[in-house]
Amino acid sequence: MTSRLTHEEKVYAIERLRENQTGIENKHFKIQQFKEVFEDPQTYLLTLITTAGLIPNAAISQFQSLIIKDIGFTPKQTQLLSIPSGVVNIVAIVSATLLAAKFSRRTLFMVIVLIPSLLGACLLAFLDNSHPAAKLAGNYLTHCNNAFLPLTYSLITANYAGHTKKVTMNAVILMAFCLGNILGPLTFRDEDAPQFIPAKVTIVITISITIVSIIALRFYYVYENRRREKRLEEGEVQNSADFLDMTDRENLSFRVSLPS
Repeated sequence: MTSRLTHEEKVYAIERLRENQTGIENKHFKIQQFKEVFEDPQTYLLTLITTAGLIPNAAISQFQSLIIKDIGFTPKQTQLLSIPSGVVNIVAIVSATLLAAKFSRRTLFMVIVLIPSLLGACLLAFLDNSHPAAKLAGNYLTHCNNAFLPLTYSLITANYAGHTKKVTMNAVILMAFCLGNILGPLTFRDEDAPQFIPAKVTIVITISITIVSIIALRFYYVYENRRREKRLEEGEVQNSADFLDMTDRENLSFRVSLPS
């Protein structure tokens, strides 16, 4: 309301809040909303997705040069061959976010970008160095993994309502983000050099866990929306909560942003 927007633009911006049912900012800390974060099943699924998904990201980004060098390249070639991974990263993130926004299918595209990552991890873990081109391609494919993270953040933005609950969940996801980035490099141990097979197998496992968790989250969202619809069909009513600081579970009108 204190911005330089015109009156019509302010009305339009406020009406968007009515549509997405996520409430408005309220600076008061509400203990019930804080507790509700840890009573919400999606909190644990999103935390698992973030932690498991970032273990491969941290591991590959930190030890990519060792992986490429082990394939059979010189130090100079290794540095040059590390460049395309950044391009893959950018293309995957931009493509996934744009397509997810266009088709409103967040979880679908989260899985889509993780499938080539899983394929790449398998190439690194289960091929020997007699297939250098395939292993190098596998290294690049694993960098598609990073694209799932902004889509995860968008799910939190869309499906958590109530200011205290949103802020608390943001803190939880930040801790999950840090945990994944701490655990990732620890998978590469000196005693496993130079091939680091246990670390590569760990990457395969954690990407698989991430994919399964995303699918489970999708089914939970379907169940939750059906449950809410059933409550309304049974005659449960609530006064308008468009601009109240209510959580997604308190607001009967709230519907999970179903991304597929």
